[in-house]
Amino acid sequence: MRIPSAMSFRAVVPALALTLLVGCGGSTAPAQHAVDIHPDDTCAVCGMYLDGSPGPRAEAWVTGRAKPLMFDSTRDFFAYVLQPENQPDLQELFVQDSARIDWRQPAHAAISFIDARRASYVAWQPLPGSMGPTLAPFATRAAAAAFVREHGGAVFGFDEITPALVATLDYRCPARVAADDGQRRQQCLAQPAPSTGLPAHPNP
Repeated sequence: MRIPSAMSFRAVVPALALTLLVGCGGSTAPAQHAVDIHPDDTCAVCGMYLDGSPGPRAEAWVTGRAKPLMFDSTRDFFAYVLQPENQPDLQELFVQDSARIDWRQPAHAAISFIDARRASYVAWQPLPGSMGPTLAPFATRAAAAAFVREHGGAVFGFDEITPALVATLDYRCPARVAADDGQRRQQCLAQPAPSTGLPAHPNP
């Protein structure tokens, strides 16, 4: 029986490792990132075209799809991602930064999107989205707070947004909320009378 030399082993081991890596799924999936919006893109919840309506958009990568789902408003986005049956398939999530878009005519470029899980959101604010009252996302809590000082509302983190909160979305502070949101309602009511004008470019 022929015994391989130490030199043969040194040549075989790297090739064997490479074979195992490829055989075990070494080819990684493409990176998931925000993509440009196109005029014929439609909302995954309401079916409306994204083009031509106000307010920030959102995108969600889900298992088994080659491109992200699109949403014409953050309200529809949360209506989808908060559904328990959808959550196991959620991957990367993106929303448009309200400080980087023209609210009336949001940008279509991928660069206008930020990580949805890291964003801060203003609820009960007076600017309309595609489907009516919506959440205004910002890259930082400070930018969200500055928006509240000008327009009213209350700031929430991604994990603080619940189906009950989405159900109370309006253009003003709600008359009543779920118990967990009571303090935020008080903060909302404490704000000065908001500006209801649509800013071309909200201040960052």
